[in-house]
Amino acid sequence: MAKLTDTQLVVLSKAAARDDSLAVVPQKMNKAAASKVGSSLVARKLMRELKAKPGMPVWREDEDGRGISLMITRAGRDAIGVEGETEAAATPAKQKKMDVAGKASATKESIASTASRPRDGSKQALVISMLSKKSGATIDALIDATGWLPHTTRAALTGLRKRGFAVERSREDGEASVYRIVGSAGA
Repeated sequence: MAKLTDTQLVVLSKAAARDDSLAVVPQKMNKAAASKVGSSLVARKLMRELKAKPGMPVWREDEDGRGISLMITRAGRDAIGVEGETEAAATPAKQKKMDVAGKASATKESIASTASRPRDGSKQALVISMLSKKSGATIDALIDATGWLPHTTRAALTGLRKRGFAVERSREDGEASVYRIVGSAGA
């Protein structure tokens, strides 16, 4: 798959972070740019269009002036390295399983106060440990360690920021940018 732009990564990451998995037009983006970004994501099957219902964020309007919303797809989640299935995309049988699993996980979450921590041994845990070191890590070092593509690695950094980690970027003259975690919301 071709490289995603920073704007596409932001739109996908924000949609993945929402409970309803819907994209919201960034505040400083004009209609023409939003239309271009949205159509490119739909063409790549990373998002899908659906008729906007009351209360849903409208991405664009069709020829008749009806609102159209964008929802992230499974491929969109995979492109940014985020796990989870959208509830709206689940079949009724899967929805029932998700409801039962949700009740079980709610009990587990009440026991574990660190729900945002990644699973031990996962690539996200590896990224956090590399960024937690005093020396930090470059994008290239993270790519080498995880095997991810550059856009997936950048999306993982965005995901960490969304989960409350304070990720700092510094750059020396002529050197690659170094990223490090300087704090988290849970700390």
